[in-house]
Amino acid sequence: MNDQHNSSSRHVGIGISLVSASMLMTEIVLTRLFSVMIGFHFAFLAISVALFGIGTAALVLHLVQHRLPEERTCALLARGSVVLGAVIVLADAALVLVTPGWEGGATGVVNQITSIGYLLFTFCAASSPFLAGGFVVTLAVTRYAPRIHTLYFFDLLGAGLGCLLVIPALSLLGAPLALVLVAAVAAAAGIAFSRAGASVPGRALAWAPATAMAAFVALAALNPLTGLFEVRRAKGRDLERIPVEFNKWNSFSMVTVIGEAPGTKRFPGWGMSPLYAGEFPDQKRLFIDMGAMTPLTRFDGNLKSVGHLLWDLSAFAYRVRPGETKEVCVLGAGGGRDVLSALASGARHVTGVEINPIIVDDVVKRAFKGFVGGIYDRPDVTALVDDGRGYIRSTRKAFDLIQISMIDTSAATAAGAYSLTESSLYTIEAFGDDLAHLAPGGILTVSAVSAPIVDSGARLAAMAWHALTKRGASPAQSVAVISTRWLGHKNQIMHNVMVKNGRFTPEEIGRVRKGAADLAFRETYVPGHVAGPDNLIEHILTARDAGELDRRIRDLYLDVSASTDDRPFFFYQNRLDDALPVLGLGEARHPKGVMGAGLPVLLRVAVIALGMVILFLLVPIALGRAQLRAGRGRPGWDLSYVACLGLGFMYVEIGLIQSFTLYLGFPTATLAVVLLVLLGGGAAGSRLFGRVEAGKRRRGLAAAMGGLVVLLVGLWQTGLAHGLLDATTGWPLAGRAALTALLLAPCGLLLGMPLPTGLHAVSGRAAPRIPWLWAVNSATSVLGSVSATLFSMHAGISGTLWVGVALYALALLVSLRVTAPAEG
Repeated sequence: MNDQHNSSSRHVGIGISLVSASMLMTEIVLTRLFSVMIGFHFAFLAISVALFGIGTAALVLHLVQHRLPEERTCALLARGSVVLGAVIVLADAALVLVTPGWEGGATGVVNQITSIGYLLFTFCAASSPFLAGGFVVTLAVTRYAPRIHTLYFFDLLGAGLGCLLVIPALSLLGAPLALVLVAAVAAAAGIAFSRAGASVPGRALAWAPATAMAAFVALAALNPLTGLFEVRRAKGRDLERIPVEFNKWNSFSMVTVIGEAPGTKRFPGWGMSPLYAGEFPDQKRLFIDMGAMTPLTRFDGNLKSVGHLLWDLSAFAYRVRPGETKEVCVLGAGGGRDVLSALASGARHVTGVEINPIIVDDVVKRAFKGFVGGIYDRPDVTALVDDGRGYIRSTRKAFDLIQISMIDTSAATAAGAYSLTESSLYTIEAFGDDLAHLAPGGILTVSAVSAPIVDSGARLAAMAWHALTKRGASPAQSVAVISTRWLGHKNQIMHNVMVKNGRFTPEEIGRVRKGAADLAFRETYVPGHVAGPDNLIEHILTARDAGELDRRIRDLYLDVSASTDDRPFFFYQNRLDDALPVLGLGEARHPKGVMGAGLPVLLRVAVIALGMVILFLLVPIALGRAQLRAGRGRPGWDLSYVACLGLGFMYVEIGLIQSFTLYLGFPTATLAVVLLVLLGGGAAGSRLFGRVEAGKRRRGLAAAMGGLVVLLVGLWQTGLAHGLLDATTGWPLAGRAALTALLLAPCGLLLGMPLPTGLHAVSGRAAPRIPWLWAVNSATSVLGSVSATLFSMHAGISGTLWVGVALYALALLVSLRVTAPAEG
């Protein structure tokens, strides 16, 4: 009998692991689909719809649990797993086939209503798998509550494995097809649940999930013939009507190469001189998630054939020190355009660093090698697949010029959520690293676009000011800024910010001014020459100290203060006092309203999340009051405990992910290492704590949560961990990943203990509350994911971790009431 019980528990645990793996994989794949089809802001929606679905399922189960016979639990779990698989496939097909080219720019009442309708459809379709999966997990947790530590172990273990498996799944299959195989994983869970049934009829149910699993695999195998699971529309573009020559996915992005259609105007350049009257060579356009673009230029080996590149503002720095820029490093090399510019200017050797392996290996070196003239295989070019910041820190080379041109974060990475707005290249510390790797007299040249929603030029100037001041240099004498209209747009200005390792000499200043005049560019700032009283960049660069700089920029509509490694959100420039106008509760300071899309998206999702929390609190009180009052202990203490854990976990998790994204560089490595270690450690923590004697668990829980608080404060808030990361940032990726795992493992171990221990305590005195508490934990996690992201953007990553510490400290105090042997 005991063996049968152990076998049943093991099969239920395996089923929970597979369901958790399928849900986490679905969540991550959805971030990729949203980024490609709708827009990078909506990648953040994936976490919200996941937790919304799980929480809603838990709430429904709380209300109907008395109608579900306990002897049919395994059968219900098996059927729920099959439904989960089917819903994943249907949601996948619906999102691919029905989701329109909506980009949020609809005007007119009809168009706006249509756009809202499409967004609502997307939300419902994307949340449906988590509704089905959440029902399965919550039912298992409710019915097997005495074994909650073991189930939580399998739950977190499955999520960690799903996190690990989704990376190769995206690279091998692409997002739409990966979801079909994720559905097969969900169906496999049904087989495990069926085998957990004690009766023969229960075991016989395995034929249904096995059949579903085979059907999902067959759908995936037939996709090359049916084309059912292929993206057809992305950000308003009909991919079936444009000349797509290459398309491939990985966990970074979907990379698409589009040829020139007859009659299409060739790409002139980011900031081409209006005086250029020559021809442009054949080009193809390489899109990242059908958003960010980098051109592929036809090259026959003759550098004179690409001389037009030197008329572009992004290559202006080569005119400042002609003949002296022999060793060049291009960060974000993309399709090789800036590499060609460096070679055409006379550079002896160019190192091109590009983070996406598809662009380097599959596009430039293979599929279009002949078109681009084997640019990355030339002996005077070294092409590296690496993170730009990590490469600069690890190399011992000194460069005459480091170039960063038009690199943005408009493609959501697999790190997901609003982590996508981080940039490790655009911080004070990153500029300091770049300057430290310049030869004497070398130049860091950064090109970016300023528009009404983001003032990149002013923020770059502020970062240069701080980086140079830290080195004891004079910003006013070491920076020059030249500008022009970006692609001819009137209200979008491209800036080329040149930061020199040393002061600009009179001869160099003369070349800057002559070059700007020859190309009809604007002198935004040149050392020793006043541009005008309203020139913000000049006001920033000529500030005498940090206090004066702050006074000059603090009252602007946009926050252009320098981004740092603690606040690495270069492209996010909203101010927190814009929050009320976004919600319609006040007037915006800018006459055209709140600038930028970041804050509006975050706040609207936050309002939805807050509504979820209120809904999940009030509905059970109104409709399921009997279940809440059943048993012993006050529901308020139980509620406070799981709410603190839901909020606290997200603040800690997001803070750690953001910290290690900067350290590891590769978003895929960050996701695989950070989440795998946290979830795997949490699984081990839950399993280990489940073996603690019942009489010692209350004291053990207090010790574990107290240890977590001490660990987070001791490692992260004292600067110890950050100092260690700074000292090892030049290590190879494998070494950095190993150190990351070592630092995070104790945190993961302790994070896995509080929730199952609290629910186990509640199950012994008020078991009917378990689904409600699970729903509240999910709802507060949604709220936590939004608020933690918003908080880190304004108060910094370290501030986010402090809030997480405070929430776990509060949960520790509440746990003394939740785990009390009798109601106090």
